[in-house]
Amino acid sequence: MHEDIQRRAYQMWEADGRPQGQDQAYWFKAVSEIAAEAAKTIKSPRKRAPRAAKTKKAA
Repeated sequence: MHEDIQRRAYQMWEADGRPQGQDQAYWFKAVSEIAAEAAKTIKSPRKRAPRAAKTKKAA
């Protein structure tokens, strides 16, 4: 994963004209992008039916 992040950050940095002093910004952008792509592959859990409300017994 580290190499994927490094590769993507470098691609973005080059595409933006190689600005100086922005290495961390591009690193975090790459992490965010890769995490978002990974999240798309995760199946969402089944939705559960709502629980029936408990009723209080009258005393």
